Amino acid sequence: MEISNNTVVSLRYIMKDNKGEIVEDNTNGESIQYVHGSGNILPALEKSLDGLVTGQTTVVTVSDENLRRSFCFNVVIDSVRMANAMEIKTGKPLQRVANKECGSGCDC
Repeated sequence: MEISNNTVVSLRYIMKDNKGEIVEDNTNGESIQYVHGSGNILPALEKSLDGLVTGQTTVVTVSDENLRRSFCFNVVIDSVRMANAMEIKTGKPLQRVANKECGSGCDC
């Protein structure tokens, strides 16, 4: 499935500043999730992920005019799925339950 509006995207990334120094790295941790098109991540980053699929990687450079800095994101797409109605309404992915014993009707 391709990343498009109303998909839930799980990704990991390394963020570097314009000097090449690592600002943030979650590649060895848990993926972050967001609902694509909901405006919950940087717009330029979100736009550059359109059309990617699970397993793809990309490098995205985002500039911050106010700070006069740019940031480079090395992104790995871990999964893409359709958002459910509640996720679309709230613009946020449902929280996963760690033990996955949340009862009938669960979407875990």
